[in-house]
Amino acid sequence: MKFIFKNKINEVDSFSTDDSGELTYIKENVLYAKDQNAIYDAKIEISGLKSSGDWICFNHTLENPKGFVGNSNNNFEILDKQIIKELKDSFIYYGDRFSTTKLQLGNSFAKVWTVEERLIFFTVSNGFLIYTKDDLNINFYSDGLDLRLLWQYDLKTKYNWKQRADYKDEPPVEKQAKVIKFLGVYSNELWVVLNNGALLAVNIETGEESRFIKEGKMIVGESEFEDFKGYFGYETVLDEKNGFIFNLSSHFYIEYNLVAANKHFDSYSFKESSETHKLSLNYIGGFDAENIYSYEGSDNNRFAVFNKLKKEIIWSEEIEEVKGKFPAIRDMKYGGEKIYILDHNNALHVFEK
Repeated sequence: MKFIFKNKINEVDSFSTDDSGELTYIKENVLYAKDQNAIYDAKIEISGLKSSGDWICFNHTLENPKGFVGNSNNNFEILDKQIIKELKDSFIYYGDRFSTTKLQLGNSFAKVWTVEERLIFFTVSNGFLIYTKDDLNINFYSDGLDLRLLWQYDLKTKYNWKQRADYKDEPPVEKQAKVIKFLGVYSNELWVVLNNGALLAVNIETGEESRFIKEGKMIVGESEFEDFKGYFGYETVLDEKNGFIFNLSSHFYIEYNLVAANKHFDSYSFKESSETHKLSLNYIGGFDAENIYSYEGSDNNRFAVFNKLKKEIIWSEEIEEVKGKFPAIRDMKYGGEKIYILDHNNALHVFEK
């Protein structure tokens, strides 16, 4: 496999790709779509979000904010100090930086409830789920008119864990179990990553725990030290189509097969491959059935293709002009057999297979 440099677009603020790999991006307060055609010009300042297949764009500096959802211009209400979080079917969720949360169902707005910290929004086949986090509790709500509480899952002390003390001979410190990332829903199970590096699955209908995956099985490669088999972290990805959860960290690839339903995850070390290509992969920019498209991190300018079947890096490249700058790579995405790299200078580099 090999990718070659095909195009470069300067001064890109943000970008995204759809399922077919078509590029859409914001440049100088204008939204551009296929063939670099402008489809929305905010004139002064644009706010845009790619969510569930549609862009939500608006100019929030106007007295009467104007914007659109999808590819048709529409005037719609922008609530005071609100930011749009998610769009799915006829649901548009809004949440501000303080405590008010609002939801639009069709053309009507309604204040839904108040939260005190972080709020995450999921859509599922029978409605939507709302998560509010106070460090330990996970609350979900239905999409009924009364927005009743469906269930509550409390981590409590069940998955608290011990962390080595900073100083020698001191006892380990107990850490509270927390959710660090929501992966999504697969076959009626909501999967999350905990701060102890484990996976937790909860049944979305009953709120009961269905699986807890913490132990790994080293299959191939060289471990860092005895019994180390890797762990799941912030960059963990759920492949909803093929039923896998995986992540890359340094020169470890770990994978959990949701269909096989084992009680452990599989861990692979590709240290030899990393040393050959002289890089250490940490961030995932996209994936397909065979490969993961990854980059080292914001302070490095190298990126690569990791083959999930061979368990090794099969191609790598770098953006030489941002070498040594921070952040060298701001974002990376894969779609339609193209790799898109947004660099330190806000230049979007397009590589084609």
